[in-house]
Amino acid sequence: MMLMVISKSKLKKILIFILILAFIIGGIAYILKNKSQDTMNLLDMAGNTQPYTMGTVKNSGHVAITCNVDLGWEDEYIEKILEVLDKENVKITFAVTGKWAEKNKDMLLKMQDKGHEIANHGYQHINYDTLSYDENLNEIKKSQQIIDAATEKESKFFQAPSGAFCDETVKAANDLGYICYKWDVDTIDWMDKDNPDKIIERIKKKDIKDGSIVLMHPTKATTMCLDDIISIIRTKGYVPGRLSDVFSA
Repeated sequence: MMLMVISKSKLKKILIFILILAFIIGGIAYILKNKSQDTMNLLDMAGNTQPYTMGTVKNSGHVAITCNVDLGWEDEYIEKILEVLDKENVKITFAVTGKWAEKNKDMLLKMQDKGHEIANHGYQHINYDTLSYDENLNEIKKSQQIIDAATEKESKFFQAPSGAFCDETVKAANDLGYICYKWDVDTIDWMDKDNPDKIIERIKKKDIKDGSIVLMHPTKATTMCLDDIISIIRTKGYVPGRLSDVFSA
């Protein structure tokens, strides 16, 4: 029986070739895995049955700040929020109801002109989780038509008032092309309208992560502590921004 003798130099070359091949295969596998994940995210957003509580972009480096606006919130606080955002050079997402947009087109366009994103918050502030599919569709579509006509831009995100979603709400919103979202960081500023310190302490205790979604409203306290909320987000190493910064929409 003949034994094959391999010299040290040839053995070294073979080992190097094997290492290079393994590196190439590993790289291809990594790329395919990420591509598959991106595809999955897009498909998931198109037919997801639950609203998202966080963004879907991996390592976005951002935290989305959202502000819900409906009739009843005072315009002066919206103005002050815009002033703080200008000062901090931060662009966020304002989720507005169709009823509010009808009566406040100038303010709506001011938000957009300043670079902020407009999301659909339904036509009126009612419990969407008690509505049928057709009722949800009508409420969301009516608001969509008002907002998109005013801004001359297609809105991408929808949040039901009070975050009250049911399966029919999500399906109706998805059928209209929306990504449904809620939040994972709630300021609960509506409960502490005159107590900014309490809101700040609450946010400091929150587990703010990459892709987190912060919920706030135009209250007096919010105008007084918004710069602190922005600072907390930045201290954690994230950039405060819009929903489109944390979703691949």
